[in-house]
Amino acid sequence: MTGVAHAEPSSAELDRQIRTKSDQLEVVVEKYHDLREDLKTTAAQTGVLQRQIEPLKEQIAQRRDAVGRLAAAGYRSSRTMSLSLLLDAGTTRDVVDRLLLMKSFTQHQQREIDALALTSERYATAQRTLDALLAQGRGQQKQLGQERAGIEAKIEELKALRAKAYGPTGRATRSADRQQVAVPRVKGASEKVVRFAMDQVGKDYKWGGEGPGGFDCSGLVAAAFRRIGIDLPHQSGRQQQRSRGISRGQLVPGDLIFFYRDLHHVGIYLGGNRMVHAPQFGERVRVDPIDSLPIHSFGRVVAPPT
Repeated sequence: MTGVAHAEPSSAELDRQIRTKSDQLEVVVEKYHDLREDLKTTAAQTGVLQRQIEPLKEQIAQRRDAVGRLAAAGYRSSRTMSLSLLLDAGTTRDVVDRLLLMKSFTQHQQREIDALALTSERYATAQRTLDALLAQGRGQQKQLGQERAGIEAKIEELKALRAKAYGPTGRATRSADRQQVAVPRVKGASEKVVRFAMDQVGKDYKWGGEGPGGFDCSGLVAAAFRRIGIDLPHQSGRQQQRSRGISRGQLVPGDLIFFYRDLHHVGIYLGGNRMVHAPQFGERVRVDPIDSLPIHSFGRVVAPPT
C-alpha cells in the first residue's frame, strides 16, 4: 500500500511560515537580551557589594585586635586595681577619681565590643546578600544558556525554510535592498545617529549583533546612540523605557518607533514616514515605511542628567 503524497508548500505558504518563525525568533531574541540586561545588573550589584565587604573584613580584624588587647589589659589590672585604690589613694577624692577611671576603662571596652558586634552583623548581612546575588547570577547564566540553545535551534529551522523558499542564499530579493536611499538632513546630535544607522544599510541581520558586521533591531539602535555618548540597553522594551513618549505628529529624524504589543521590534525614524531597521533573520538592514509593521508607540531618547 502506497502512502498518500503530500503536496509541497507553495511559495506563499513558505513565505508565511518564514514570517511567522522570524517573528517568533525576534521575540525570543529580545527576551534573551532582557535576561542579559538583568545579568549585567546582577553583576554590577555583586561588584559593588564585593567592594563594600572587603573594608568590613579589615574593620572586623582591627576591632577584634582592639577588643583582645583591652581584654588582656583588663585581666591584668583587675587583680590589683581594688588593692591599689585602697593603698595609694591619699584622699577620698583620689578614690573617686580612680573609680571613675575604672568605669571609663570598662565603658571603653564595652564600646569596642559593641562596635565589633555591629560591624560583624553588617558583614554577615552583606555576605548573605552577596551569596544571594551570586546564586541569582548563576541562575541567570544557566537560563541564558538555555535561551541561546533555543535561539540557535530556531535559526536552523529558519535556514532550512529559507533555503527551500529562496534557494542556496536563503535570501529573498527585495528592491528595497538594492535602492540607494539618501541620508535625510538632520540637525544636532540626531544627525550622527541617523547617519550611522544609514551607513549600516545592507549589512546582515545578526541576532545579538551590535556591529560592525551585523545587527539585530535593538543592537542597531544601541550602536547608533552610542555614537553620541548615550548608552542604551540592548533590548527594545528597555529602550522604550529609556525614551520619552511622543506622538506620531511629533516625530523627527532620530526618534524611535516601537512595534508589536510586546515591543519586540524597534526602528530609527528617518522622516517621510520611513525608518531604518534590522528587520529579521535572513534579511539585511534596510529602509522601510513605518507602517509596514504594527506600531506600538514612539519615543525620543534624551541624554540622562549628568
